[in-house]
Amino acid sequence: MSCNNNNADFRPANYNIQIWQNDTWSQIFQLKANDIPIDLTGAFVEIQVRQTPTSSTAVMTLDSNDNGITLGGVDLNQITINSPVTATAGGYVYDMTIQFPNGNVKTYIWGSFIVYADITQL
Repeated sequence: MSCNNNNADFRPANYNIQIWQNDTWSQIFQLKANDIPIDLTGAFVEIQVRQTPTSSTAVMTLDSNDNGITLGGVDLNQITINSPVTATAGGYVYDMTIQFPNGNVKTYIWGSFIVYADITQL
């Protein structure tokens, strides 16, 4: 990561999600720093969806231990999400945190997570 004028910006990217209850959240993220792929070999990725950032209980949790998130890609920087939306309809917040093998932890993505009520009942 390069810094200019001693003003480093370490904020995660803001990415808002709007999805329907009971649908499958299927999305791919590719992480890069200054156009260089971030190697996720051996990393642990976790996403938590909560009513507020300080809510004590997550309404959805996904992780790379075979719980809705897989890691891979040509440059080993790809995060693939494939999980049903189990949260009830409402407005939430989420973030994606990565713990690297060396113990460093970084939040890369955060945002609102809006779940709309499903009309069709399967």
